[in-house]
Amino acid sequence: MMAQTYGVKVSDTDADKFKRAWRTAHPKIVRTWYAIQDAAISAVSSPGKVFACGHPGREAKFKMAGSFLWCKLPSSRLICYPYPKILEGDFGPQLTYMAVPSEEDKRKGKIIHDKSNASNWARVGTYGGSLFNNIVQGFCRDLLADCMLSLQERGAKIVLHTHDDCVLELEAAKAERAREALQDLMRTPPDWAKGFPLFAKCSVMKRYGK
Repeated sequence: MMAQTYGVKVSDTDADKFKRAWRTAHPKIVRTWYAIQDAAISAVSSPGKVFACGHPGREAKFKMAGSFLWCKLPSSRLICYPYPKILEGDFGPQLTYMAVPSEEDKRKGKIIHDKSNASNWARVGTYGGSLFNNIVQGFCRDLLADCMLSLQERGAKIVLHTHDDCVLELEAAKAERAREALQDLMRTPPDWAKGFPLFAKCSVMKRYGK
């Protein structure tokens, strides 16, 4: 998918070789995928019990409560997976849940039959790698949100933010000092992420750019 986005064409056979080679070179990440998947499936199978996965002290924690599967991020924020079910998938037991299906889900036939399915609400499947992505993107959002709250407390004028950018508007004479302060702030993790290898490079511009 990423290669296609950048105009690079590879055969399915070559793509599969690249995928397997990457996984062989990064066994800890692959083990993490499966640990997350096992924790999520175990939580659905044992409602009320908490199943943790990840680095000690910074775990993600799954718990089935009522009709929802909850994932507690290291920041303590929650991600919700509505009406989960464990169904048999192509590679064994698979976590499924109800969601607003994306166009890619529809195009690739990822929607799973369920009597509750509708055009804008359907059962979809997930797996360890996708759950890993949810968790990482989730706490990265929290890192940026914490930074923005700190900026707001300091009276900064935030005019724009993206998934990893925060844009301030101020007088030119104060720009360089503000750049240094913003960069230091974005490189300092909050208490819940102590030791997290954060890096940011801030710039002074007359208009928005990357």
